Amino acid sequence: MVAGLGLPFATVDLARREDGRWRVVELGDGQVSDRPATVAPADLVTGLGG
Repeated sequence: MVAGLGLPFATVDLARREDGRWRVVELGDGQVSDRPATVAPADLVTGLGG
């Protein structure tokens, strides 16, 4: 479905529902958000499980 939008770049956030089906939570234009300036890069990576 996302490919059908014809966008050169896109990001899609998905969540798996309790019944096992996937749900689109957010569709973006491929731009990346930045971390809050108050969060150190190492803390962000640790929080993401890195």
